[in-house]
Amino acid sequence: MTILLIDSYDSFTYNLRSLIEEASGEKVITIHNDSLPVNELSKYLDLFSAIIVGPGPGHPKIASDVGVIPDLFNDVLTNVKIPILGICLGFQSLCLSQGCNVDKLNSIKHGQVYKVEHHGDQLFQGIEQGYKSVRYHSLHVPKLSDSLKELAYCDDEGEKIIMAVKHKDYPWYGVQYHPESICSENGSNLIVNFIEIAKSYNKISRDLKVNDKLIDQLISSIDVRPLIPISNKDFSSKYLKTEEFQSHKTALEICETLQQNNREFLLLNSASFPGTWSIIGLPNANSLRVTHSTENNEVIYTERDGKKLKENCSSVWEYISEIMERKMVSNDTDFPFIGGFMGIFSYEEGDHIHISNLPKITKENIPDTKLIFIENLILVNNFTKKTYILSIGDDNFIQDIKPLLNLPITLPPTPQVIKTNDITRPDELVYKQQFEDCQKLLASGDSYELCLTSSTKLKVPKETDPWMIYKTLTKRNPAPYSAYMNFDDCILISSSPERFISWDDIKCELRPIKGTVKKTEDMTFEKASAILNTPKEIGENLMIVDLIRHDLYQLLDKVEVSKLMSVEEYSTVFQLVSIIKGYFSNTSYSGIDILSRSLPPGSMTGAPKKRSVELLQDIEGARRGIYSGVCGYWSIDNKADWSVIIRSIFHYKSDLENDDVNNLWRIGAGGAITVLSDSEGEWQELLTKLDSALQAFTN
Repeated sequence: MTILLIDSYDSFTYNLRSLIEEASGEKVITIHNDSLPVNELSKYLDLFSAIIVGPGPGHPKIASDVGVIPDLFNDVLTNVKIPILGICLGFQSLCLSQGCNVDKLNSIKHGQVYKVEHHGDQLFQGIEQGYKSVRYHSLHVPKLSDSLKELAYCDDEGEKIIMAVKHKDYPWYGVQYHPESICSENGSNLIVNFIEIAKSYNKISRDLKVNDKLIDQLISSIDVRPLIPISNKDFSSKYLKTEEFQSHKTALEICETLQQNNREFLLLNSASFPGTWSIIGLPNANSLRVTHSTENNEVIYTERDGKKLKENCSSVWEYISEIMERKMVSNDTDFPFIGGFMGIFSYEEGDHIHISNLPKITKENIPDTKLIFIENLILVNNFTKKTYILSIGDDNFIQDIKPLLNLPITLPPTPQVIKTNDITRPDELVYKQQFEDCQKLLASGDSYELCLTSSTKLKVPKETDPWMIYKTLTKRNPAPYSAYMNFDDCILISSSPERFISWDDIKCELRPIKGTVKKTEDMTFEKASAILNTPKEIGENLMIVDLIRHDLYQLLDKVEVSKLMSVEEYSTVFQLVSIIKGYFSNTSYSGIDILSRSLPPGSMTGAPKKRSVELLQDIEGARRGIYSGVCGYWSIDNKADWSVIIRSIFHYKSDLENDDVNNLWRIGAGGAITVLSDSEGEWQELLTKLDSALQAFTN
């Protein structure tokens, strides 16, 4: 059997595909609902034993939301009925085709767990009553037409909500809830039962065809080519030189020495749990520097040995992958980074953003990618207190740098706060109007969760040393993904608590944070846990976990959630954290494929990602820039770690709002808006997050 899965640009579709494949052992081909015109799709349908119509944003009455889906139910495509299972939007589309109304729910459910009761149909064979299911829907079918039969329902505060139906004459089924969610039970049983129903129907009523050539044509049109063949590694790290350096200096003190001696450096500083290593990259005149702007998308700017080049490129991802492919080595040390790229990717380097609609904020093309290829570096293990010097390109570097590191150091006092000439905070009235705009879109079914953000602007005197800003911020808000990156055209100072993705040859790991409680004198871990283990906070985190699983399942076969919604304590907040892992066995893909296809981070967009990114761009009306992007490294032994750029401040050296006296610095902050959110609570959460970075400043 081969099953066709129709995706309506949802952020959970590939969770569903994985569920189908694992439960049934059948081959699944996934296409978007608008990827083929009706006449083109019709030539493939006799090759499929069944169609599963997945979830998606919007309304089944809106043609642009559903594409060819209505044609599946009205004989445009075939006179022979094909077994169909519709899920959420697919369920609603089936019901609409049979004359049912699809109305707004009285109480919208996004990421909420409910018990389902069923009426014993074959679709629910072997499934117990009252099993848990996850609901993501703003719409429902209040009453069935004569051609449909109710199969299951849930009780929502005394109101019965239809959860499953079947057509009385045709092999068409639908479920309103999401069987593929990490918190739904019996998803596999449901799929197995539907496949058995389809097999029995096809045996009697359909003449399935086999045409591998046609199937291959369809697959080739949706296949994703790996960015880098990791198997082409040079299986040697003979060029790696390492030496343990006997030093009692912290990473911050080492960087202070470098700063006082005018040595350029990039710092990724694991200043608190769960970080282990701090990485100090030491560029020089020979270091390759890569800049890319989405305002001139097909051009890459590079610099090395003082020479600047402008090169055409199809994508920044292909460009850096081609460089790394030539540099890759095998390495058996425990070091997290032995050389490679360090830098940032902005929010706008991600998918689904309409760059031409964004207002300009810099005089020159805005730097969306800033990377430096690091060949010389220092590693500090913050647990063992050991320091290592590494080099992959300079025979003399280790001996040359040691005298500098041995210099006595006098640490200048770090100010408690940095003086500014003006701070422009988000406007509360504007934010709350944007909040209401989000609520309307959540109610209409266009999104399940929208991560609304706002920008704070700081006018900092030009003479203020960015390194002093970093030291002040990291002193007040130590974080596991702290960073200092001073490039030629932008500066990032980060105190991020959130890993986006890390990877090696075997697996990748994502660590989304959703749900925040401010630490106060009377806020204990137990109190914070009680607040964070509520339907609102759990729903926020669950949606992002399901979204990330979807992102991983697009390319990987094995994905697991090793930690689900666990409360973690940081210096200024308590937060709800999950850990999702994906494995690269039996695949040609690697971590850079996941990173390139997963941006912007789901925890900064909401779900479904595509629609949410587009909606947020309209609501916010501004470029997020470095905020909401990622910062980190990609090592030549294919280890990488990238954090989400939050709790951070950044500066563009050609910012349109710089003046003769001040440099403009920006801080982004926000949070996930769901139907359970209230505007005052979200506003206070925004201020809590903003304060993580803003506490380092005063005016």
